[in-house]
Amino acid sequence: MTEQYENNNEDEISLIDLFAVLIRYRKLVVIGTLSVALIVFTWLFVLPKFVPSLNKKTLTVSYLLKTERLPASVLPSVNNYSILWTAINYMKDVRVLADVQREFSIFADEKKASSVSAYNKQIQDAIDKEKFVVKTSPIVDTIAVILKISVEKKEFADDFIKKIAKMTSDYIETDLMPEIDTLEDNADRILEKYGEMGLSEKKASASASASASASASASASVNYADISSDIKSFKTKHDEFVKSLDDAFVITDPAGRAMKFIIAVFASFFVFVFISFLLNAVANIKTDPYASNLIKKAWDEGK
Repeated sequence: MTEQYENNNEDEISLIDLFAVLIRYRKLVVIGTLSVALIVFTWLFVLPKFVPSLNKKTLTVSYLLKTERLPASVLPSVNNYSILWTAINYMKDVRVLADVQREFSIFADEKKASSVSAYNKQIQDAIDKEKFVVKTSPIVDTIAVILKISVEKKEFADDFIKKIAKMTSDYIETDLMPEIDTLEDNADRILEKYGEMGLSEKKASASASASASASASASASVNYADISSDIKSFKTKHDEFVKSLDDAFVITDPAGRAMKFIIAVFASFFVFVFISFLLNAVANIKTDPYASNLIKKAWDEGK
C-alpha cells in the first residue's frame, strides 16, 4: 500500500510540475498565441481587401466539347474508329497540354516560366493536382474538360479550350479524313462499274428467280451505295470533329481561410507550450551543477 501511495504521489507531483511550468510561462503562451493569431488574421482576412495579389481566388471552370459521330455503315471499314476516345486520348497527351500551356500559361501566375525545368513543373503540377481533367460526359458524344485556375486567368480559359479543341479536331482531320476519302472513292468506283448490274440482280433476287451469287452481288452493291451516300451526307454536315459547346460553367472555389486560421492558432499554441517546457528545462539545468556538468561534458565530447 505504501509503495502504491508513493507512485500515485509521484504521478500527482509530475502533473503539478507540468501545470506549474504552464503557469510560470503563461504570458509567453498566451501573448505568443494571440500575436500569431493577430498576424494570421491580418494576413488572411484584412490584407487581401487592400492588396489584390493576396486575394488569390481559384475557379473551377467546366466545358463541354461536342464530337462528331461517323455513320454506322462506315465504321467497319475504318476499324470502328472512335472520334470521342481519340479526342480524349489526344487531349490527355502531356505534349499537347504543354503546347497550349506555352501559349496561355494558364496554370501559372507568371506569364512565362523562368526555365525549362520550371515550365515542365507547371505541366506536371497541372496533371498531378488535377488542374486539367479530361473525361467522358454523361451527354452522348461529348467530352467534359475541367480547369482549376486562378481568377486572374479566367479571361484566357475560353481561348485555351478553343485552342485545344482546334488542335484535337485538326489531329483527327489529318488522321481520319484521308481514310474516309479513300473509302468514298473506292465505293464510287465500284458503284460506277457494277452499279447497274447490281441493281438488276437485286430485283432478280426479290422475284426469287436469280441465283445465290447474284443475290450476294446485289447485297454488295447496296452496301457500297450506303457507304457512298453516308459519307457524302457526313461531309455535307461536317464542320469540326471537336468543338466547344456554349459558355463555360464557372464555380468559385472556397478559399478555406477560416480553417487555415484555426490550424495556425492551434499550431502556434502547441509551439509556445513546447518552448515553455524547453525554457524550463534550460533553467533547471542551470541551477543543477550535476546536470550542467553532464551537459558540458556531452558538448565537449561531441566536438
